[in-house]
Amino acid sequence: MADVETQLNGRCLCGAVRFTATPKGGMHACHCERCRRTSGGVSLSVDCGDTVEVEGPLSTYDSSDWAVRQF
Repeated sequence: MADVETQLNGRCLCGAVRFTATPKGGMHACHCERCRRTSGGVSLSVDCGDTVEVEGPLSTYDSSDWAVRQF
């Protein structure tokens, strides 16, 4: 069976920021204190490699030695 690429599209609640991404791997879960505090529970993510395109106003900060957060 051939692999099927799924393109994901989304936006923030007001619509000012939009994204398009193509998942390249499985889902990942993090249960660390920082992720639980940020997300209100387990933090889930999907590896998209370099396929993410974001349009709109974003701010970025280094939240730890290995993580960068955007809002």
